[in-house]
Amino acid sequence: MKGRLTNAGPIGLDISARGIRAVQLRKKGDTFALVAKAEVSISPSDSEDEERVFAILKDMFVGKVFAGRRVAVCVPDRALEIKNMRLPQMPEEELAQAALFEAQERFVTLRDGYSIRTIPAGLVGSDKSAQQELIVLAAAEEVVGNRLATLTKLGLTAARIEPTATALFRPYEQFLRRSSDGEASNVFVDIGEADARILISAGENIAFLKTCSIGGQRIDEALTKELVLSAHEATKLRVERLGSPSSQTESSENEGVVEAIKPVIEQLAKEVSLCLRYYSVTFRAERPDQVTIVGEAASPMVATLLSESLQVPVHVGKAFSACDCEGVFDERELATGLPQWTTALGLAMCEGHGEQRHKVAS
Repeated sequence: MKGRLTNAGPIGLDISARGIRAVQLRKKGDTFALVAKAEVSISPSDSEDEERVFAILKDMFVGKVFAGRRVAVCVPDRALEIKNMRLPQMPEEELAQAALFEAQERFVTLRDGYSIRTIPAGLVGSDKSAQQELIVLAAAEEVVGNRLATLTKLGLTAARIEPTATALFRPYEQFLRRSSDGEASNVFVDIGEADARILISAGENIAFLKTCSIGGQRIDEALTKELVLSAHEATKLRVERLGSPSSQTESSENEGVVEAIKPVIEQLAKEVSLCLRYYSVTFRAERPDQVTIVGEAASPMVATLLSESLQVPVHVGKAFSACDCEGVFDERELATGLPQWTTALGLAMCEGHGEQRHKVAS
């Protein structure tokens, strides 16, 4: 293992609602080799309590084989707001400053200080009057500061802190950069515990991003109501059974599960359809012909139901397909796609990627 850790990059540390996951990579030619990983299951309440996060991380890193103390992490989702802006065309450095000025008027709920990151989405309108559409992500500085303080107390150094959306897209960005059809549109739906992120890319660039309140909790509520389960039983059913490839096997029990969660997935499909419509009209782009789902609540059953509603192929993402995972994940684990690990993997790939982040004091 010591040889595998040579030239290892930062540790990708994903602190999500149901688990803390860490992975570390090293470059292997044009691809990556996975050299170490760790995972601890947690509760949603744990993930929002920095003292609990500190205690869990302290235990998690004991005896684990990671090289160095540099980590890449995400901005806590509870601290993040997303808005779209349209500004006149201008040089990139001026665009960032203009977005910063506009943000002070738009993000009224974050008056106690925040940081923003801007993502140029593309040009909107006719050639003569085209404007630049921006995706602007703002994070409460206090929450970000608390997360960084937690890392410092553990003796860790933050090599990068970024929104979840850019991290989960990065493993696919690597592939799209090498794709012969590099301008094609792609849809990624990150189904988390509380929310789903709908991300549409134009080639290797993020062109659209929206969050909607449909995630694992909504699925659990449906299972609880329709199958008369406790909240704990519903979550266990979703985590252990829906995520298994064998969940597609026909059975009367599975039929009950499908009928229970179908309305929730149909609502998610409506949200995705609205996003696709906005994207196609705004950027005059062709509708993407497939959807990739990732995240803690992504599963083959969810993919099937989403595909039926959208009338396009939907599959569970396999972000590790371009990585050498020998000795870290086995074939059975890789067969599931490991969608819950996508963000951690993207964070571990962050070296060499620039970002625009601006701090705004209150």
